[in-house]
Amino acid sequence: MSRYAPALPRIIRAALALLGPAALCAVLLTPSPARAAHDDTELRAYVNDACLVADEPFFQPAPKDASGADSPARFLPILGLLIGKVAELLVNHEIQSSADKIKARAVRKDTRYGLTRQMNLYRVDFQPAPTLGINAHLGCMTVVAAAFKPEPADCAAQYLPKEIAPEMRSRPRGEWQTTRTDNSIENQLRRGNVCVVGTAKAVYEARFEFSSDGTAYRLKDAGYRIESLLTTEDKKATRTTIYTLKISNPGATDQQEVLSSAWVNIGTVSAGARGDGGKGNAPWLKVPPLSVDARRIYDDKTHVHQEVMGEIEALKRSMVRNERILAGLDQRIAAASADTLDGLKQERTRVAVQDQTQGAELDARNAEYQDLPRTPLEFMPVTIEVAVTETESEKKAQLALADIIGKNGDFVGSTLGTAATGLLSKSVSASDVITEPDATEGSHDLEAAQARYFDAKVAAQSSASGKPRADAERDLAAAKEKYNEARRSQGLEPIK
Repeated sequence: MSRYAPALPRIIRAALALLGPAALCAVLLTPSPARAAHDDTELRAYVNDACLVADEPFFQPAPKDASGADSPARFLPILGLLIGKVAELLVNHEIQSSADKIKARAVRKDTRYGLTRQMNLYRVDFQPAPTLGINAHLGCMTVVAAAFKPEPADCAAQYLPKEIAPEMRSRPRGEWQTTRTDNSIENQLRRGNVCVVGTAKAVYEARFEFSSDGTAYRLKDAGYRIESLLTTEDKKATRTTIYTLKISNPGATDQQEVLSSAWVNIGTVSAGARGDGGKGNAPWLKVPPLSVDARRIYDDKTHVHQEVMGEIEALKRSMVRNERILAGLDQRIAAASADTLDGLKQERTRVAVQDQTQGAELDARNAEYQDLPRTPLEFMPVTIEVAVTETESEKKAQLALADIIGKNGDFVGSTLGTAATGLLSKSVSASDVITEPDATEGSHDLEAAQARYFDAKVAAQSSASGKPRADAERDLAAAKEKYNEARRSQGLEPIK
């Protein structure tokens, strides 16, 4: 024991007398720098149409104008990537740190969480026709673990682009090098106005991949940069790392309905690990279908567009049929006998007049559609919870994945599974693991019934079928009833 030990109580009493109890408590309770840095670490994710790090483009200086002055644009992007709207999209889709919203029962010691604000899963574009599909901004997710500058932060102007060295411009693209002096991950993040204080602890990126019909998706590793692990300060430690994405339906209560869960397993990593993507082989998962409420809102806001476009498409189909009929009549007329020739000519005249009338109607409907508002709309708000988990073994990673995505029953395996055995969330059944694009039967039934209804409507208005008007009206009534049945099955109001 130190010979100064007996004097310690007297030293503390003297300090209390000089500083006062409050000041001494402040000194004793001040966290160590290491602990403070750890506590400042937040997990945020940013969803954009391209990856911030993996898809960072090369730039070259803008050319000089005729007067020899530099162009107003500082840099020109190449490689065909559009960068101008990155910051705007990230502001709309930033996944903010919301640790206080994570319930105690959901928090794991080996996991760091982040939550989104609401964003819309579906988007409708009106050019050339109303088209409902997955929000195109879901291209890549960048997950950042770091200390961030207080909001509102703006660091985009400090980004140093990856400018091509002049001597490299004539070389193949794979040999290009940059002249910039800051190639740090923090500088790359500034491109999307992601403002980090100091050094980022870890950055992970995953691409959203969608099937051709937009009904299935998966996450694919797009690369990572790990300066230090999130769960230990030990530089030599290794951890099996997975990051998960949970899509939920935001409700009035804390118990949100989980619509889908996806994940990426990048395997065993340690401090200083780097990856360029491609790890793991995640299964295809069904995209959460448009909810009943979202479909009703979509139908309400776009019913005029759908009505006009439905008639446009029906008129086009009718005119194609007219052309086929006219071609057939021309062949029959050329070989007709005298007793049938007049009748065939009369029928050809009727179809030709009908075709001209429908052509004029088509022009009018196209003009009407062009006059309608065509600003894209978004539907079906969802929240996205992101989590990064570091476990000491692959087996623990499997159990953690099952726990995080909410799987409490038997595991559902897949031949397309990741290294974590391809576990599926409670909201995804075995039939949801698909290897080929899968169509939503209900929505396709609705589209088919809608097309038949407008075909019958055009036929009744113009006698395009050649049937008596009473028969055409009966066909229209029957098609309308079938269309309304399909609408009711989707939770939509019947048309009048």
